[in-house]
Amino acid sequence: MRKTTDGITFVAAVVGVALSFALAWIALFAWRSSGREYPMLPWFGLVPMALYAVLVLYAAYKVRQYVRSTSASMASTFMPTPQQARGTLVAAQAGALGGAMLVGFYAANAVVHLSTLDVESVRAMFLRAVISLVAAAGVSAAGFVAQWMCRLPEDERDDDLGRRPDDEAYG
Repeated sequence: MRKTTDGITFVAAVVGVALSFALAWIALFAWRSSGREYPMLPWFGLVPMALYAVLVLYAAYKVRQYVRSTSASMASTFMPTPQQARGTLVAAQAGALGGAMLVGFYAANAVVHLSTLDVESVRAMFLRAVISLVAAAGVSAAGFVAQWMCRLPEDERDDDLGRRPDDEAYG
């Protein structure tokens, strides 16, 4: 029986993009309507997003190495604890959904600047929003890829919980 959690995570990400876009656009419109300038988007926000994506993919790669290992010596060399594997999966899901929310936020920031792109400072803000949007999409994509990397092969599942038959950690 195929689990439906993969589709739910993708649907939740799409809903997150739409919801965060709508809320951010309304907030930015209200902010500008009150006579204030749009808030600046910092460049240093890209660093944590890139670092998060790399770390989640690295942790998922370690889990995938263990899951795909064929020899007992190779499996014991790369064996993550069940808590580490679970933490990697949770971090991957958080990256997928959190990145989707950031995509909506940065997309709203880009859209509000579209009407005045002829001004150089607005063009710079638009560029920051687009680059940040791409980085956030990278975080979300890394989360989805890491979830895929943490998946056990169908033939190695012995019950609905996805436990490996030869895994001593589950008893």
